[in-house]
This record gives sequence, structure tokens and C-alpha cells, in this order.
Amino acid sequence: MEYRTLGRTGLRVSVIGLGTMVHAGHFGPMSDAESLGAIDAALDLGVNFIDTSDAYGAGYSETLLGKALRDRRDKVILATKGGNTMVGPNKGKTDFSVSTIARVMDESLKRLQTDYVDLYQLHNPNVEVIERGEVWELLDRRRKEGKIRYLGVSINKMEEGMAAVKRGHSDTIQVEYNMLMQEPAQELFPLAKKANVGVITRVPLRRGLLTGKMTLADQKRFQGEDVRVRSFAGEIFARELEKVERLRFLVRGPVKSLAQAAIAFCLGDPAVSVAIPGARNARQMQENAAAADIHLSPEDLRRVEELWRNSFRA
Repeated sequence: MEYRTLGRTGLRVSVIGLGTMVHAGHFGPMSDAESLGAIDAALDLGVNFIDTSDAYGAGYSETLLGKALRDRRDKVILATKGGNTMVGPNKGKTDFSVSTIARVMDESLKRLQTDYVDLYQLHNPNVEVIERGEVWELLDRRRKEGKIRYLGVSINKMEEGMAAVKRGHSDTIQVEYNMLMQEPAQELFPLAKKANVGVITRVPLRRGLLTGKMTLADQKRFQGEDVRVRSFAGEIFARELEKVERLRFLVRGPVKSLAQAAIAFCLGDPAVSVAIPGARNARQMQENAAAADIHLSPEDLRRVEELWRNSFRA
């Protein structure tokens, strides 16, 4: 396993981390046994960065992690997030008020069975939240109290990431970045690197598309609360599958799967410290971790960028 420094935090993180949204059932039914197997495999493989959120299964992912790490907390750089309401009349809304963040942070610590988290991230704050000071004052107090070590944001829009870097409170930025969504590399990553803000890339496999294992028939499997119902609605799925086909040239030589190539692509940007693909089970975790040994050539990286710039047209 390769390790990089997570920006100005100074934390040495494994370049492959583990995202735990999948363990809360947001990508179809899960068994705790498989989830715990993925976590065990991650630690055995040298993965030391695990990311979760109180929004994943309304805290279920945190509860599962708390059980899994009960006697191994010191082996993990643990990150969680807060700010999304997942139960009650305000379900689906965000709330970054001081009173709410103070409460949900303590609830996260209780579920995780720990006195502190290494990284606490505001979960999808807008620019206004990032630029005003109240919640950051709370987070600074919590840091002084020892409940959190470092502060971050997990963002959806580039302007939110740019604001976080410029505002200066955030030690890290978490953002979706993959071969099908390369916008962050254009302006956000260079700005973050210059400011020594750590970059965490999520969704490196584009919700499973970039494993190269999906076909059009899989669309019928996306049901209920599966996030892919929304992400791949209508004709979107077919169009994205066509793009994936144009990336299969990467699977050759030491690259044994498109999934490994997709993760290696994210790590090919020097601004990125860690990519956090999900893993349903130990086998998937092993395949993901193997991407740490894959380095795409400059030529392949340029070709992937050119495909994206040309909207994957031939």
C-alpha cells in the first residue's frame, strides 16, 4: 500500500481508502457480515482511511463501523460528516446550524464508539454556509476540546470547493472525481494543492459504472432507495455505458480490470491524497486495494482527459 500526506493535516493516509455508503444499503441490500468482511480486509491490506457519514442509513454505517473498530480504533484515520437530515419531517434537507451540528457530532461519536474523529466534514454545505463563520467557530471549539482533529467539507459543486479553499477553515475537501467527471482537476485541484488543502476523491467508480461489469439490463435492478435510481434515470444509464466502452483500452498489461484503472486514474493527479471507493465485501476491497500498485502512463492519462473533453465522442 502507498501512503500520501493529507494536505496540511500531516496525516499519512493510504491512497486507497474505504467509503462506507454502500454498507448502509444505498446501493441495494447488504449483509452486515459482508460489510464487516470488507472492513477487516481493508485493515489487513494496509488501508488506514475510512470515511462515513451520519447520513448513511441514518447513522447505520457509523454504528457498524463502531462495532468493527471497537478494539482497533488506533489503526484507522476515521472521517465522518454531518449536516444532512435523514429522518423526520425535514428528511432530505440540510442543517448546518450550530445547535444541530453540535448535537449530531456527539451522536456520531457515540455510534462510532470513540472519543474523537480524525476528520469531521460538513456534508454538502452551500457557499453561504462555507463563507459564514458560526459553524466554523463551533468546529474550532470542538477541535480544542479534542473531539475532532481536523476539519473538512464534502462538496457537490466546484464553487463550493473553491469557496472552502479561499475561506481557509477547511483542512480537506472531498469531491466526486472520476474518469467520467473530471471537472475538479481543472481549477479546484490546483487551487487546493497550492493552499495545501488535502483532497479526498469519492465515487471513483461512478457508482459501479467504471467497474466495466454493468450492462443495460442492470438498470432494472435499481429500485427503491438505491441512489442509482436517480443517478442513472431514463437514458442516462445507456449514455454512460457507451462512455465506459471507450475506456476499455486501459485494461492491458498490469491493469487487470477497469475498476483498477479507474481508481489509478484518480491517483494520477498529484493533488489527490486518497480515493475512497466503496467495497461490498472482502473480494471487492482486495481488488480496489490492488489499484495502489497501478500507475497509468502519462499518455493514457492524457487520452482519458481528451476523451472527456470531447464528450467521449470517437
